[in-house]
Amino acid sequence: MSHRRGHLAALAALVAAALLALGGAGPGPLSAPGSPAWAAPVPGPETAAQVPCTGARWGSCDTRATDNGYQYRYRGGYLERVPLGGATGGGGGGGCGDDCPPDPDALCALLTGVGPAPEMTAAERAEYDALVANCGPVLYDPDGIAVADIAAQLADYLREELLPTPDVVIQPVGNSFANLPTIMHTAVPDAFTFDVAEPVLATISANPHYVWDFGDGETGPDAPGRPYDPAISPRDHPDAYVAHAYHRPGTYQVTLTVTWDGFFTVPGVAQAFPLADVVLAAAEPITIEEAGGVLVDND
Repeated sequence: MSHRRGHLAALAALVAAALLALGGAGPGPLSAPGSPAWAAPVPGPETAAQVPCTGARWGSCDTRATDNGYQYRYRGGYLERVPLGGATGGGGGGGCGDDCPPDPDALCALLTGVGPAPEMTAAERAEYDALVANCGPVLYDPDGIAVADIAAQLADYLREELLPTPDVVIQPVGNSFANLPTIMHTAVPDAFTFDVAEPVLATISANPHYVWDFGDGETGPDAPGRPYDPAISPRDHPDAYVAHAYHRPGTYQVTLTVTWDGFFTVPGVAQAFPLADVVLAAAEPITIEEAGGVLVDND
């Protein structure tokens, strides 16, 4: 019984998604994939201002376009080039964002992947049959590129060519004194965004996260830090710096690990595709000396 409930729940979710894509709000005749109803519904005068993507096709929901007259579409884990203005995915109505209608091929794949259950009622089976009536074999572009392969190549490119190697700057330089704040910072930028042309035309964005290991068992905040500013005391404003006070003399290794969280987007596809994290690290030694008293007046 639990298997049947899970199967029907999955089907119900897909049917609901299909009804939303078709613009349906309740019971009534269903349009099958491939029919004109799979385009975004045309709103009435009272809703036109609320639906910015009137007439948009599922493949043209990104505001960008390539200089060479093509966009991409995503289906089945692959990106395929689609000529602008062509019959599959080109056309106006860019900038859809979350309002972008679904790819009919992808919805067909979901419905047929779940499949009809023997326990379906007659009404449930009729609903399912209506949705998949025009679903046929999906023919993929042999020149399509797997998103997983693209993501792997772009992550390697980030690691080897684009992202800066972190450095660790310690103030005061070389050594400090026990129980006094020692300031650390790095010149790693807050974020990276850049365009690439291979293996696809894409925009890569990456944001860093920082882990400071001060070498004595203590760690620092997720922040790049900043250089010392005489106008900002680290004692009075500890949150302004990445700073640490060592309690015992000795030599310590300060290690900074920067983990870049990235994704890429392509023209014509509103979805962002994640990249594997890129981890880069740097280390710098520091010597902590015992702080001693200094006689400044003998009166």
